[in-house]
Amino acid sequence: MKKVLIVDDSEDICFAVSEFFKYKGWEVESVGDVEKSLDIIRSKKFDVILIDYNMPYINGVIGVKLIRQLDKEVPIIALTVECEESVAEDFFKSGANDFAIKPIKMLDLYSRINVHMNTSYKLKEEVEYPKGIDKNTLALILDCLKKEKNYLSVERISDITGVASKTVNRYLNYMCSQNKVILNTIYGKIGRPKKEYKLK
Repeated sequence: MKKVLIVDDSEDICFAVSEFFKYKGWEVESVGDVEKSLDIIRSKKFDVILIDYNMPYINGVIGVKLIRQLDKEVPIIALTVECEESVAEDFFKSGANDFAIKPIKMLDLYSRINVHMNTSYKLKEEVEYPKGIDKNTLALILDCLKKEKNYLSVERISDITGVASKTVNRYLNYMCSQNKVILNTIYGKIGRPKKEYKLK
């Protein structure tokens, strides 16, 4: 079940937004100030946080900064009646992902939330590569192999990609360990056997 936290001192806003998301099957919590929200975030993970700008004691911009100290990944969407550009910039600088003007259009807000949540999940699902393996270099070598149906030597891949032979060899060894490429070893009469690779 998806979880949303609403940080807003307006009971009407909290009620309206809560009812909408409860209807969607989400778990909803709401608080009226930043300090209470921090206590909740310390003990529970949320899929998205909605936070108002004008609140007692601590405003939303500072609130976002404090929330980011506890959770660097959760999507945060700011809610405010203020439409000045400087307010939006302050929110983004503090770590908010998006900005919505009150009165809230629930379908628009719901659409924005889903976009940010899907982006967040994709980032979390990205593969963590071992030390010495960069995803951009790996993509370059993979793209080279995808374009060729025949086996390619390390030297040939190096020529096509511009990546040093030793580096190509390291990446191909990694891809072999991940079962992504087929290794063909050619044994000659003299010298080391020649290795060629292609994608599975």
